[in-house]
Amino acid sequence: MQGTNRDSLGELLEQQQTLARFGELALKSNDLDEILTEACRLVGSALHTNLAKILELQKDRKTLLVRAGFGWGPGIVGKATIAVGPTSSAGHAISTGEPVVSNEIGRDDRFDHPEFLKRAGVRAAVNTIIIGDDGQPPYGVLEVDSRTPDRFTEDDIHFLRTYANLVASAVARLRMIGELRREAEEKAHLLEELQHRVRNNLQAMISLVRLQQRRAGGSEAAAELATIAQRIEALGLVHQKLYASGEVAQLSLDAYLGELSASLVQFRAPEAGNIGLVVDVEDMQIEPRRALPLGLIVNEFIVNSLKHAFDHGNGTIGIRLKAGPSGTVRLTLWDDGKGLPQQRDGGLGMQLIEGFAQQIGAAVEWDSNHGTQLTLTLQREQGEALSVGDAPPAGKADDRIPG
Repeated sequence: MQGTNRDSLGELLEQQQTLARFGELALKSNDLDEILTEACRLVGSALHTNLAKILELQKDRKTLLVRAGFGWGPGIVGKATIAVGPTSSAGHAISTGEPVVSNEIGRDDRFDHPEFLKRAGVRAAVNTIIIGDDGQPPYGVLEVDSRTPDRFTEDDIHFLRTYANLVASAVARLRMIGELRREAEEKAHLLEELQHRVRNNLQAMISLVRLQQRRAGGSEAAAELATIAQRIEALGLVHQKLYASGEVAQLSLDAYLGELSASLVQFRAPEAGNIGLVVDVEDMQIEPRRALPLGLIVNEFIVNSLKHAFDHGNGTIGIRLKAGPSGTVRLTLWDDGKGLPQQRDGGLGMQLIEGFAQQIGAAVEWDSNHGTQLTLTLQREQGEALSVGDAPPAGKADDRIPG
C-alpha cells in the first residue's frame, strides 16, 4: 500500500504528539462523550482528513451506532447506524480484529459502504477495532475517512492501531468507574434499607415492652420492663450513631463516643437534673464490631450514673479515651457521685458491662474512692489508629480524672 507522497517524518512526529495529547485527555477526563469526540477531532486532524467517527457496537451485536464524530453534518452522530455483516468494512474489522482499508471505495467491491459516506464525498476509509476489556466484546470501531482516494499508508495503520488501543483503555477506565459507582450506590441503598429495618424492629420491640409495662402497673416487673425498654432505646441510639455516617469499615471514636454520651445525657435530662458532661476523647479509628460493645458500655455506665449516682440531681459525668502503654487504649468513664455501694450485688448493668468488655478483649477496673470510675484497657488491632503522640511509658497509669 503506497498511499500518497507525504512528509513521513513530519507526519510521524505529528502523530506522536496526537497520541500524547489524547493519552493525557483519556487519563484526566471522566466524560465519555468528551473523550470520544476529542478522539475523533484529534485523529482527523493528525491524518489531515478532518473526517473521523467512532462506531459503537450495540447490545444486539448486529448494529454499529455513530457514537461520536468530527467533520460530519447534522443527522449523523448519534443517529446513523451501520449493520454488522460480511459486506460491512466496519463489521469485517469487528469479526477479524484487523484493520480494514478501502483506499478507493468506488472500486472496492468487497463491501457495501453506507449512503451517508457517499453523500459526504468519502473516497477512502480505514476501520480499526476498539477492543473490549478482559474478554468482553469489542467496544466498536474507529473509522477515519478521506475525500481523497489512495489516502492511507502502512504507517497510518500502525498509528491508528495504537490510537484505537488508547481509546479502548479510556472506555474501559470509564466503564470501571461507572461500575464502581453503581456498586457503591447499591451498597448505600442496601445499608439504608438495613438501617431502616433495624430501626423499625427496635421500635416494635420497644412498643411491645412498653405495652407489657403498662399492663404490669406499678409492680417490680414494670420497673424491670422499663429498664429493658431503656436498654433497647439505647441500642437504637448506638445503632443510629454508629451507622449514620454510612461508614462500614472504620469508625471515628471521638465523634461516635462524644455524640453518644451527649445524646444520652440530653435524653435523660428531664429526670437527671443538672448534670454536666466532660468529654476528653482522642480520635481513634476502630472497627464497628468493636465500637458497638464500647457504645453499649458507655450507655450502661451513663444511664446508671444518671439513675443512682446523684442524690440531689447535680453532678458531673466524664468520658476519656487515651493511648496506653504497649499499643493499648484506655477508656475511662467516671462520675463524681456517691460511688458504688460497699456490698456490690453484681447487678444487670455491671454484668452487661463485663460481658461487653469480654467481647472486645478489654480488661475492666472499677474504682469507687471518689465517685465511680470504670477503666477499660484494650489492645489496638491492626488498622486501628489513635491520633496521639507517644503512648505513656509502660507502668505509668493514667491520672485519676477529678470529679
